[in-house]
Amino acid sequence: MPVCFFACDDTSVLYCNDDCLKFFREQVPGTESPAAAQKAASRFPGYQVFPLGPYTCCMFTFSRTASASGFSQGNDRLPVIYESVLNEVEEGVVISDHENRVIFINRAAEAIEGVDARMSLGKRMEELYLPVGNGKKKNSHAAVLNTGIAPNEHLNQYVVKSSHKIMNVVERMYPVNIHGRTMAVFSLIKNLPVIQKSMEQSLELYDYFRENTPHNGTRYTFRSIVGSDIRFVEAISDAKCVARNQTTVLIYGETGTGKELFAQSIHNASPYQNGPFISVNCAAIPSTLLESMFFGTVKGSYTGAANTTGLFEQARNGTLFLDEINSMDISLQAKLLKVIENKTVRRIGDMKEREIRCRILCALNEAPLACIENGKLRRDLYYRLSSCILYIPPLRERKSDIPLLCSFFLKHFNKEYGRHIHRIDPELMDRFLEYPWPGNVRELQHVVESAFSVSRKDMEILQLGHLSHYYREFFTACKPEAVSDSQAAPGPVSPCNPQPLKAYMDSCEKNFLAAALCCHSNNITATARSLQITRQALQHKIRGLFLLRTTLMSAICC
Repeated sequence: MPVCFFACDDTSVLYCNDDCLKFFREQVPGTESPAAAQKAASRFPGYQVFPLGPYTCCMFTFSRTASASGFSQGNDRLPVIYESVLNEVEEGVVISDHENRVIFINRAAEAIEGVDARMSLGKRMEELYLPVGNGKKKNSHAAVLNTGIAPNEHLNQYVVKSSHKIMNVVERMYPVNIHGRTMAVFSLIKNLPVIQKSMEQSLELYDYFRENTPHNGTRYTFRSIVGSDIRFVEAISDAKCVARNQTTVLIYGETGTGKELFAQSIHNASPYQNGPFISVNCAAIPSTLLESMFFGTVKGSYTGAANTTGLFEQARNGTLFLDEINSMDISLQAKLLKVIENKTVRRIGDMKEREIRCRILCALNEAPLACIENGKLRRDLYYRLSSCILYIPPLRERKSDIPLLCSFFLKHFNKEYGRHIHRIDPELMDRFLEYPWPGNVRELQHVVESAFSVSRKDMEILQLGHLSHYYREFFTACKPEAVSDSQAAPGPVSPCNPQPLKAYMDSCEKNFLAAALCCHSNNITATARSLQITRQALQHKIRGLFLLRTTLMSAICC
């Protein structure tokens, strides 16, 4: 009795063998949809459905069909569409008929086993393969034909006679039963590269969901850190080493360099990774409230006090990150030192010492020794924390990382905004490389994000004209040649050729700020303190005057 066979996807019938075509043409004319075809075939004995990747294959018998050609010997007549269906499957596909002869080998199986499909068709399985050790390739298809039972997915080792390759593959076989008899067997073969690719995809998905799903108050791991500068890479390596132990770590770097990113990464690579991560910006909380927040309170200790748990206790079995501890009151630093030394904490108004079990990470936005000299950091606290110090260099000291960071931000914001911006125009990149980036990586991120916010959806290359109006004017002036000699060093005003007062005053202010920044090694915080203005005011002046690195290099102090 001939076998009818057809394959389909969700929308259409992709292939029918000769007997199946004759059946549909003579018995159920007009059958085109997969649902109609399967409904028509299901009325007949021996109807079987089996999956093949994203496709569905159906087999059945029909007694009135005249031709006995078809599935078992019809490989030469397989249309291009049918071959393409099987060749799209990543796994290797080997199909044998009821006589254990090979009737189909897809392209993936040819690549995996190193065989020629045309030379293998019609040959018995034992003519093509030899078992090795406990390998069962020689008679596995035959065993399934005899029993109709397929083994579970298993590791198989065998030798391909034509290529002399020793195969170590993961194999799964499927019988095709009609009228209680197995008429065909097909196997799916996965070799090591396919398995490795599948594992890598799974790991990528795992990392994606881990990094994009809040995990104990964190968002970042060491995989989130982007940079190739040698000093930056050394900082990452040191952070990975100290993450494995329980020591207290001091991280220092300018605002926007990624101190909290490092802190979260250390937490997620430490023994405390399953515990909470609590971050506190000491500069954003009044000193009068910090003590009660850190240590907790006991009801009645002062008017309105209640029983509260401090941050040290809340961070139990986790990490407490204290950002900008140089903004913390000196008296409170002494209490912090005692907590670190004794590993105990006492709530305000309480007589009992409570044990703390958390890791403490601290951060400074200035150099530690400068903080000590300015009276912002206790010397004994510094010595207690100096056993492990991580320095994160500012972006202006690792300009080689700017293209890498831009590529990372483009990929990130393409997903977030649904855009397809592939690269940054070389002219704009030159402006980025020229600019000193006082706001560091955070400022670069905001500049790129602003371009996504105002740009067209069909934009593929980020150019200077695609930036917002503010940043467009700002970076237009970042061209090195935009700073003329007269601007760099304004001389006396000639009565014969007077210049506008504002231009002269701006030029003088620019030189003054350049000299101040140069004297403080481009440190925004230190410069602002010496000028007795806020950091924000200084950054605003730098942007407004378009103060460049080239200006700094040509300043008076240089």
